Amino acid sequence: MAAFLNALMSDVANRIVAFLMDKLPKVSRPTTEGTRLHDLQRLLLRVGVIVEEAEGRYITNSLMAYQLNMLRKEMYRGYLTLDNLRIHANEELKAKDHDVSNSFSLSKFNAAKRLFYSDGNKHMEKDIHQVLDNLNNIMVDMSEFVTTLSNYPPLYRQPYSMHFYVGKCMFGRQMEVDRVIGFLMQTENPIMKNVGVLPIVGPAFVGKSTLVAHIYNDERVCNHFSRIVVLTGDEINYENLQATFKDSGLTMHQGNALGHNDRLLTIVEFSEDVDEVVWNMLYSSASSCLGTGSKIIVTSRSDRIINFGTTQALVLNFLPLEAYWYFFKILTFGSVDSNDHPELESIAMNMAREMNGSFVAANISSGFLRNNLTVEYWTMQLTVFRAYIQRNIALFGEHPYALLRKNKHTCCSIYSNDRFLVYSQHLTCLANDNNVPAITVDDLRSGSLKCEGEFDMLLWKSHILPFKSYVVRCMTQRKVQ
Repeated sequence: MAAFLNALMSDVANRIVAFLMDKLPKVSRPTTEGTRLHDLQRLLLRVGVIVEEAEGRYITNSLMAYQLNMLRKEMYRGYLTLDNLRIHANEELKAKDHDVSNSFSLSKFNAAKRLFYSDGNKHMEKDIHQVLDNLNNIMVDMSEFVTTLSNYPPLYRQPYSMHFYVGKCMFGRQMEVDRVIGFLMQTENPIMKNVGVLPIVGPAFVGKSTLVAHIYNDERVCNHFSRIVVLTGDEINYENLQATFKDSGLTMHQGNALGHNDRLLTIVEFSEDVDEVVWNMLYSSASSCLGTGSKIIVTSRSDRIINFGTTQALVLNFLPLEAYWYFFKILTFGSVDSNDHPELESIAMNMAREMNGSFVAANISSGFLRNNLTVEYWTMQLTVFRAYIQRNIALFGEHPYALLRKNKHTCCSIYSNDRFLVYSQHLTCLANDNNVPAITVDDLRSGSLKCEGEFDMLLWKSHILPFKSYVVRCMTQRKVQ
């Protein structure tokens, strides 16, 4: 009888517990999809530590530099995928106005988990699976990379935050830097007495001058060359070409002693096309008057200079969206965690997609967005920005940043129904140049700008080498009736 009663009581207790469990709110269990999201976040943190440490060291091994570049690209893609997922989840939840239970509100990724279950977002699930697989495969081969990394000397002190790092250093060109420095350090055949030439080609404002400035300020390069000179195409004296290399240009580095055979690094910046016959004359003169081991870097927007090189040309393009979004997000939010501001993050991503990879636009926009972290202000800025793009497409048939790169007119502001302000010419000058205008883009944005006719306006002053000021020549125009 006792055994029967014990069995009965146990059965009753189990039924009561089962009944109560059915009545309690369901607690979500970890799913494969939710686990993948957490795995991606943790993996990206690990990857970020490796990338930041590697970027702070002199890596001379080309295979390691290539491996780091692959890891960096997948990191950018991972963050874009994760941010996209969170932004779409937040927008979907706002649209459906779902009630959020206590169990879901505990996790930053719960909204993304629910989005995962939606049949309409299967492509996002596929993306995150692919990013995870790629990162995991790369990390498998990273153990030897991390071990070897400690053998390379530090490049600079580690920054206290990624915002400081991006704000003070060049971004996204580490592979290109390594390649150019490798060319500069390469020993030339002393019997041939040829001067090595590396062409660097890319559209306007892609960062050619920034890349070269970081290279000629590198300690290894300064120690290798006795003198480093930057020369523009306008400074070339075609009547006395040898004097061009000896006396012209801006000296960026000067050694203690100079001799006939001292190595000279000359950077020639061509803003216009260069005739091949003229270049051959210039190169012939350089070969005869420059010391053994001297090098020339030629930069231009024109693909024609590719044929001037003694080695394969370096072609620069604007950053892909994955890297550009990472760059713009850190510039814009600074030390603020963007995860805590999903609506602002969504607005920032929409702006980044509209910028066509412009570094100048990223720095200008991030500057005024950081000053007011409110949804209303950022929404207004996005609306104004989109209107600016559509206005130029309607008037001139192209995106305004595409027009600026071609040095064509762009409409930047509407004063009235028939009066508007346009940029007629895009200029650059060194930050310490006396010709930098006092009128700034902030004056235009505040509405205090009352200039008429033609005038110059400062768009942005770069805080990284070569510390250029970006200036536009403006004019007030009226609509043609």
